[in-house]
Order: sequence, then C-alpha cells, then structure tokens
Amino acid sequence: MKKKLLSIAMTLALILTACGAEESVVSTPAPTDSEAEVTGNAEETKTPEVQAQNDKNDESWAIYWYLCGSDLETEYGLASVDIAEVCGVDLPDNVKIVLQTGGAKEWQNEVVKADKIGRYEVVDGDIKKLDEMNQANMGDGETLKDFLSFCNENYPADHKMVVFWDHGGGTTTGVAQDENYKGDTLSLVELRTAFSETCEVSKENPPYDIIGFDTCLMATVDVASIFKDVGRYLIGSEENETALGWTYDEWVRALAKNTAIEPTELGKIICDSYYKACEEYEVADSITMSVTDLSKIDPVLEAYNTLGNEALINMVYDDSFVGEFSRATKKTENYGGNTGKSGYSDMADMADLAENTKDILPESYQAVLDTIKDAVVYQIKGKFRSHANGLSCFIHYSHDAQMLSNYIANSSTMAFDLFYTYLLTGELDDDGYTYISNLLGGDEVETQEPFDISTLEDAKLKIENGNTAVLKIGDDARHLASVCYELYTTFDKGKTFVCLGSAATPDDVIADWDKGIFKDNFRGVWGSIDNTFVYMELVNTNDDYTMYQVPVKLNGEEMYLSVACDQATHEFTILGAQGETENGLSAKDLRKLEVGDEIVPILYAITRKKGISFDMDPIIVSEDTAFEEIELGDGEYAIDFQMTGTDGKTAMSEIELFRVKDGYMKYL
Repeated sequence: MKKKLLSIAMTLALILTACGAEESVVSTPAPTDSEAEVTGNAEETKTPEVQAQNDKNDESWAIYWYLCGSDLETEYGLASVDIAEVCGVDLPDNVKIVLQTGGAKEWQNEVVKADKIGRYEVVDGDIKKLDEMNQANMGDGETLKDFLSFCNENYPADHKMVVFWDHGGGTTTGVAQDENYKGDTLSLVELRTAFSETCEVSKENPPYDIIGFDTCLMATVDVASIFKDVGRYLIGSEENETALGWTYDEWVRALAKNTAIEPTELGKIICDSYYKACEEYEVADSITMSVTDLSKIDPVLEAYNTLGNEALINMVYDDSFVGEFSRATKKTENYGGNTGKSGYSDMADMADLAENTKDILPESYQAVLDTIKDAVVYQIKGKFRSHANGLSCFIHYSHDAQMLSNYIANSSTMAFDLFYTYLLTGELDDDGYTYISNLLGGDEVETQEPFDISTLEDAKLKIENGNTAVLKIGDDARHLASVCYELYTTFDKGKTFVCLGSAATPDDVIADWDKGIFKDNFRGVWGSIDNTFVYMELVNTNDDYTMYQVPVKLNGEEMYLSVACDQATHEFTILGAQGETENGLSAKDLRKLEVGDEIVPILYAITRKKGISFDMDPIIVSEDTAFEEIELGDGEYAIDFQMTGTDGKTAMSEIELFRVKDGYMKYL
C-alpha cells in the first residue's frame, strides 16, 4: 500500500509541474458497434405459421415510432441497430410500423439522410420511404404533432402504440434530444399539446393502447399524468437505460404472431426481453422498466399531493421538519446520477420516498404506497434497484433554480411545487401562501427564517482517543440535510491535498442527529480498482446497498463508473460505465467493462491557488478486474466534515491531519 500511495503523490507532483491542467467534464462513451444493415431487397417471407395466426387474429395494430437519433446514432449507430431488428421480423398485413427519423448529425446506414426528416414504413424486411421533408427539430412539439397527424390519417388501426426513441431526462428535461438544434428536447407540455391536438382524448376510451419510452428516466408520475386520457398504458424506465435498449425483434415478433395480444402482455414481453438482454450482457443489476395502468393514475396523483400537503403543514409548524425530510430524501432511491460529477435528473422513486417519510408524514404515506402498487401492473428491476416501484417523482437534489422551474412548468401536483420552492428560496408568492393558509383552515402562515449554514464554516473538530474526529454542532444539526466526511491524502508538507471522495454511510459516520454529534468511523481502507485508489462520490445509501460514482477516463473518454456495495456482504460490484450528454440528459449508454478496456481514474487536488483534476496511471481491464476496499498504507492523510443544508449550500469544518503507520492511525 505504501507504493500505491506514493504513486498518487508522484503523479500529482508531475501534474503540478505541467501546464494546462483543467477541471474534469463528462462526455458520452461508445458502447456498441457503429453500423447496422437496414437495406436490401427482401422477398416475400411470410411463413404459413404467421399467416395462419394472422387469419385467427384480425385486430390491426399501428406502431408510430419517433426516432430522434441524436449522438446515439451519430456516434454509435444504435437507432440503425434497432431498425434492423424490426426489419428482421415477418410482419402480418394487420401490423403496420411507421417511423420518423431525424435529430442526428449522421445516420449509420445507407437509407436515412441526416439533413432531412424521413418517414418510412417497415415493409417486407425493409424500410420503405414514404416521404422526405426539410430538416426540422425533433425536439419541437410541432414536429411531433405533424408526425402524429400523418400517422393517424394514413395508418389508423384498432390498436395504436407510440414509441419514443432517444435520450430522456424525466419530468424536468423531457425526451428526444435533437443534436442538430442545440440539444433541444420535447418538454412534457409539448408532448401533451402534440397529442391532445391530434387525437380525441378520453379517459374512458383513450386513443392509444401504449405510450412507450425507449429512453432513460421517463417512468415518472408527471409523464403518466399527461397521458392519462391519451393512452391505456405507459411503458418506461425510472432509471437510465442501458445501451441495449428495447429488444425490438422480441416484442414485435410476439405482436406479429398474436395481434389479439393484450397491451399488458405486450408490455410484459417488452420488459422481460429487455431484462433478458441486459442479463446476458451483464448489465442487469441496476436496470428498471415498468408498465403503468394510466386509468389508475388519478388516485396516485391525489395521494402524492396529499403527501405534499402534509409536508407543507409540518414545514409551518415544525422548524426541524425540513431537515428531517431532506435526510429522508438522501436515503431514497434516485435515478440518473444526481451528483456534481454526473449531473442531476432530480428523479427518485415515489413509493420509496413515501416509505422513507412514514415516520414524519404518517397520515399520507400509506395511500401513496397503495395507489402505486395498484397502478403499476408489471415491472422488472435489477439487484441494486430493489427499491424501485415503477414510478418516480421529483426531488430537488440539484437545488438548481432552472431545474425547479422546469419541474414546476411540467408537474401535475401543486403541493410539492410550493414545498421545493420554499426549500430553495425561503419564500413563496401570494398564491402559495394562500394555498397553505387554506390547508391550515385560514390561519396565517408563519414561515421560518432560513438557516444560514455559513455559521458552521470552519467548525472545530475534537479528537478523541487520538484516532476519532468528532464534530459537535448541537441543535443546528436539525437544519441539515446531510453530514459526511471527506478523505484526503496529503504531501508537500500539507500544502497539497488529494481528495479521495466522501463517506456518509453508517459504516463511515456515527451520527447522533438529536444531539448534533458526528464521529468519523474511519476504517483505514478506501475503494480501489485493481489496487489503485479512486475518487468515490456517494449517490445514495439504504439498508440493502450503497451506490457510488467513480470518475474515470474509459478508453480515452471521460465518464464515470457506477459502483454498488452490498450492505449484507460488503462486496462491491462495478455495474458499468456511463456518461451524460451536453445538456445534462442522462445518457442511454450504460455498458459493461470489457477485457482490454483502459481505465484511467481521475482524482482531484486542492492546492493553495486552485483545484485541478489529474489522471492516475492506466488500468487495463482483465477477467479478474475488481473493485474492493484496500488498506491505505503508511502515510499522512486529512479529514474534514462537509455539512449540507436543506437548500443545498454547504459548509466545511476545519481540516485535521492524521498519520497511518503499521496499520494504526493517529491524529497529529
């Protein structure tokens, strides 16, 4: 361990003497092959089996496929791969698939043109061109509206399904990122308008059987709300999708063989085939996919808003409630990263939020659990997404004003709009105060003064028994969302600190929130890949597992590894590598590490003048590559506590140096 620690110091010393060190940013990795064959002159190939099944099932289906290629097609050809999968299915006459292409700077096949909006029908194993139009923004509601109008007019059917293909960002960001138009996306408002103006919406008889999202993060309660009178079922993922996406040949073939299939059964096949493909590719541990009955979404919305109302009432009467609520959200399973390194989606599982707030919101949490259980009719989830329940909601992890504004513009409930506005700004407009006053039976609303976390800056640490740092902040702790410690290795006589990340799990910090006393439970170990220390950023933790992100360069591209720790066995699993797109959408590109991949861990150093990022020596992935905790080894280190307020602002305690020698640590 001495040698490894020395390599960190030597690497940083070399970096500090070089020019041009810059802050790390994340970009999109390349997960799969970049080209797929979608052309050819296939002859009539309908088998007697398919035709016989077609004779039995004369119900017609039309699938309207909105393919916004984005960088997923430009760089990796993923849309072309899925087009080829569909073209490989023998379709009966009563199943029509019409697709619109756009949104990519380049298409990795010889049919689709990047400078045009193309419309095609899948015919006899090919895509037959129906029309080519001038370039248009696939992230604009008018473009979607025009496509839906065309489909409804020219491809009516007994059963209709719309599938969106691309990146997704949940309630706050929407779907379909057009890289030809500065990454513009379809907001939920634009989605709602495009559908409501091109079909006759009806809760009793919705015009579409399925609204599907082969994207990241779109299984949200707000997405479900905008489609509750448009479609019968919503299919989507709470979490980021993997680069594999839906397995189109599986579910389209199932539809082709049985056009009398129930939408729920088709949704089950979509979920199961996705899980099977991810399992075979060894990236299934963190996936989600769900089928939601949209006719049952109104009770979910009512229960969720009631939960928010109870939170607003508690906020007025109990000045410690906001801190308790914020700490509950830290334990709630969240999706899309939600860290400074990966970016924020501000999406988390709604039922898990209710479960984590049952002690502080006892009147309303159970209804949320019950209504979600009733509405989500099927779901799949990986080992490290066991707290997923099928529908996500907004939690303001980012504390970003624009993200909150996006949420409010697209949300379906009022209570949490006000609650998170107050958390961020400490105030509400007149309508907000009136809303809360009505909840209180007309009483005047007396909000609390926001806590100034800067008063905790440079808080003193006390050293107990020579090996434990203790932070005592007393009653002020009730205003905090989290307390963690950050670990550094030091050199250059304490002038330079290399941050190894933060630790906040029960294994790492002994927290007494009632007394406001926090102790480091430093165990003398840290995370590593093949015995090389890495920077670890905590995503969230619960009783079953803890999730981390590790910034790296993978084959030269800056991204992060998603790492999970099983709480029962304390074993670590590298779930895969992932990046993010330029405008903050989560990337549909989770991929496993392959033998021969080059991993370069990224660490962060703080000097007197500035902070910089720097690269460690490369690691070549082998069959035995593993993530594990290893002893730090002899050397000098440092620790401080980071305190985060309910508004996202932070304060740092003073820093304490300690030395490790022969397995023993002692503060200096």
